[in-house]
Amino acid sequence: MSIGNLEAFLERKIEGFFNRKLSSVLEPSEVMKQLEREILRKKRKSKDGLIVPNSYYVEMAPEDYQRLCARRFLDEIYIMVEKTVIINDLFMDGHLEITVNSNEELSKGTCDVTGRFADSSYDEKPPENAECHTIVLDRSEFNPPLNLPTEYKTVSLLALEGKDIDSYLEFGEKTIYIGRRVNNDFILTDTNASRVHAYITYERHRHILYDADSMNGTYVNGRAVVLPQLLRPGDELRIGETVLLYEVI
Repeated sequence: MSIGNLEAFLERKIEGFFNRKLSSVLEPSEVMKQLEREILRKKRKSKDGLIVPNSYYVEMAPEDYQRLCARRFLDEIYIMVEKTVIINDLFMDGHLEITVNSNEELSKGTCDVTGRFADSSYDEKPPENAECHTIVLDRSEFNPPLNLPTEYKTVSLLALEGKDIDSYLEFGEKTIYIGRRVNNDFILTDTNASRVHAYITYERHRHILYDADSMNGTYVNGRAVVLPQLLRPGDELRIGETVLLYEVI
């Protein structure tokens, strides 16, 4: 066992001990904390930056499983993983999949999280018994009859300067169009903005800004956007006389 794996193992065991002593149930915050730890522990170098697993197995005691495994809880941990990727300047390939399992060997109030790259090019295997009592949250399988949100909103744009100051938009995975056109997602009244001035796409679970051949150009933190621009929390986008702040919500 490597030093990193040993440290993670000891952390889970120690936290599990105190959870059993101090709490009789597993709290959602504990699941999220362990997910975040697993994301950061499994990050790997790639040619474009640090990449993290896109498939996560969460195991918990049957009692906690029955109490927590509602759609709302699954939505919350999905959003949390997406935000963790953005905040830590990471990348993720493929659809994000989260699987929650009931494991009778785990004590009430504890959980175990394993992340893996769902890609045959990686020599990783899912945990044993992962197919038992499984709820899978996979964005690619969403459909309206389940009454799920049309998208997970993880970030926002806020107008800091310009005629549309304080205008605000929350968004997540869909492409966002910005400009004076009335059917844009973020509509500007700034006469120095083009009808479709810029747009933001969602690639590898990150937001990428493109200038849409605008008349006056698009800028991020004072620099002109010539090539697709990866956005990071705190970036300021200038479009005409308008400044938009990009943040994780």
